Amino acid sequence: MTKMGFTRRGFLTSAAAASGAALLARSATAQQAAKIAGQDVATKDLIASSVEKVQWKAQPFPMTDVRLLPSEWKDMMELNRGFLYSIPNDRLAYNFRVTAGLETDATPLGGWEAPDCELRGHYVGHYLSGCALLYASTGDEEIRGKANALVATLAETQEKNGYLGAYPEKFYDRLRTHEHVWAPFYTYHKIMAGLVDMYEHTGNQQALQMAESMADWAAAYSATFKDDEWQKVLLVEHGGMNEVSFNLYAITGKTKYRDLGYRFEHHKIFDPLAEGKDELGGNHSNTNIPKIIGAARGYELTGDERYNKIVRNFYRDVTEHHAYCTGGTSNGEFWQKPDEISTQLGPAAQECCCSYNMMKLTRHLFGQEPDAAHFDYYERLLFNVRAGTQDRNGMLMYYVPLQPGMYKTFGTQYDAFWCCTGTGSEEYAKLNDSIYFHDDGSVYVNLYVPSKLDWKERGFKLEQTSKFPEDEKITFKITGAPSKATALKFRIPYWATKDVAIRVNGAPVTATMTPSSYVTVDHDWKVGDAIEVTLPLTLHINYANDDKTVQAAMYGPLVLAVTLGTDGLTTGMIYASNGPAGPDGIPMPHIRSEGIWFEPAEANERYSIRFKSKGGNGVQHTLVPLKDIYDERYSTYVKNFA
Repeated sequence: MTKMGFTRRGFLTSAAAASGAALLARSATAQQAAKIAGQDVATKDLIASSVEKVQWKAQPFPMTDVRLLPSEWKDMMELNRGFLYSIPNDRLAYNFRVTAGLETDATPLGGWEAPDCELRGHYVGHYLSGCALLYASTGDEEIRGKANALVATLAETQEKNGYLGAYPEKFYDRLRTHEHVWAPFYTYHKIMAGLVDMYEHTGNQQALQMAESMADWAAAYSATFKDDEWQKVLLVEHGGMNEVSFNLYAITGKTKYRDLGYRFEHHKIFDPLAEGKDELGGNHSNTNIPKIIGAARGYELTGDERYNKIVRNFYRDVTEHHAYCTGGTSNGEFWQKPDEISTQLGPAAQECCCSYNMMKLTRHLFGQEPDAAHFDYYERLLFNVRAGTQDRNGMLMYYVPLQPGMYKTFGTQYDAFWCCTGTGSEEYAKLNDSIYFHDDGSVYVNLYVPSKLDWKERGFKLEQTSKFPEDEKITFKITGAPSKATALKFRIPYWATKDVAIRVNGAPVTATMTPSSYVTVDHDWKVGDAIEVTLPLTLHINYANDDKTVQAAMYGPLVLAVTLGTDGLTTGMIYASNGPAGPDGIPMPHIRSEGIWFEPAEANERYSIRFKSKGGNGVQHTLVPLKDIYDERYSTYVKNFA
């Protein structure tokens, strides 16, 4: 996100850790919302089905039907739960109350939520989304109560003059006159999206009414501009205003929100994509990914084929020409020319928000057209740019650096609140949302994450357990027999190129195990049936598009990074709000070897998966999964002079 020539990174200030805070008990408001929710969500579903022109061929299960089982993924969710509980509501609401002229004796938060930051309020929207998603993922009534109480507090401020924000309306006057202003509609979108999530996942009617009022305010504001002047306004980051507007249309059926979604179409980005041109270079990456998600939602609701072209061209361009070995994208928050990879390995590469939003976009594309390749990409991001960006206390990262010799840096409890703190708070609350999808007659097993599924409509219950990727065997057990025939579709990842096997109750399934496809298993399922899926993780190399001698080692979905020690690293550097700050000029590790240049090494107490380089110049390097590195220097790429 840029502010007239400087990046978010340039704004960051030093931060310090703080201690925990008390949580709020479940409120009466939450109980009332729960009573309303049953009828209201059913009505919402009827409206959505009546306005949607493009139905998803594969639907995700409601998060209430999927629960994580003990694993590293559940640990991540629990760390995030603790982080969400630790932030007091009065501190989150501080800037909103001050803006509305209401009294508060709370201590303001720091970082991007500080009273002098022009993005203040954005994390509050993420926070509401995170709490709503966590409630859907776990059934945690207390987190719903805490979030409902925050919604009620925000409603007080909106009632003052019809405007809801953590900064004054004059910020929008500065948009009108093209004065310096950071990104007011970006923050506005986050708050709206948080309110919509609170309605959709907790049944909070008040949140929906507030979101509609915000949309009406935005529509009235935008109506005061001629079209060409409005396009100048859209040059300033505005998040996914089109997406949340389309979502309100789906919920309410009110065409004014569909029209508002179209009003936020940014021609500078959309027009070249509609023509099949990759002009992403020089554009801020995460400013634009949410707009494309909005286009995907607009296509689904209107059948607009131009939007469909825009989305698919964009997805192809990013995944094939602007992505690293990890699947991540952006360097210093921007895209460069297509296929420039080897020269874009910077300390601020791979902004975490980009990966979060590319995963959201991938879900849309998979739902529209269930292709295993979509979840090959999703898995790559999940294992390499989402896992490993949370420290052991739940603090989150901004960038996953790619410059050799860099290290990971994390925010602090009350003094960071970067954009990626927000998307991380959401991501780790919804780790169960894409494991399983379904169509009329089958379940798609997309991700190998320990979990249990309860397809309530047909009584089908399934449990998945494994230590994947440490163990190549994944076990599924039928704990509830389906009321009608149900097939299981297992994703065979792109990297699973040999010795893949599926057994049902010990008997092998006869099928072609083609990488990047689904294998369908039909069976008259009974309680106690067991399925064993064996996915041997293969060694392979990811080459930089522009220089095949710049290579990353991969083990199944995992990117392996060369460990480079801890020399000079301090706690203050790892918890530094400016991100990695050096050293400069550490050379990329060199090897000289044909073919696969790494081989397994013995595990140790620190790393359960280890490899070592082979052949070459007399220096042997140790490689471990990037996601497992927390407090030492590393390099994801090497230079191979073979």
